[in-house]
Amino acid sequence: MIKKIDGRFHSLTSTAKDADVAIIEFLKKVKKFQDRAWKKNPIKAKSKRRLVCGLREVRKHLSLETVCCVILANDIETDKSRIFLNSDTIDLTTDIDIIKEICSSKHIDILWTSSKRDLSKAVSKWPIVSAVAVLDYRGAEDAYSTAIQTFSNFMTYCRIADHIHQPSLFA
Repeated sequence: MIKKIDGRFHSLTSTAKDADVAIIEFLKKVKKFQDRAWKKNPIKAKSKRRLVCGLREVRKHLSLETVCCVILANDIETDKSRIFLNSDTIDLTTDIDIIKEICSSKHIDILWTSSKRDLSKAVSKWPIVSAVAVLDYRGAEDAYSTAIQTFSNFMTYCRIADHIHQPSLFA
């Protein structure tokens, strides 16, 4: 669908690549602010972080209620992945479900990127990152709103595309 805005034509259908680009740009901008604060004063920057990476850190900060937005990778292997810590088995499926449940109960936005590798490149971590929690996005509000809008357009397009071959109930 194409709509005319400000004398120009814009496509209202967005792809996964468009959503990924918007989310990655948002993360890079927040990471830039965090790195700049780290260069000024490392002790103060550690106490006032803007990003946390990893499923455990995301869950911890969700329970502390300091998270504004959660970004998860789509390619997390949940069927066979288990973490063994202190002879306790933690299933990643339940970990991700808990994160989703907490986010929905507290009305925290969840964004999805296509791969763990893209997510790790955006936050400059090696080798991969499955989840990122944004604690503070002041200064990157424009990138945040663009990422949210692009992602919601993509999800709307996916919902419509999933049912395009379904016959209408009113025909």
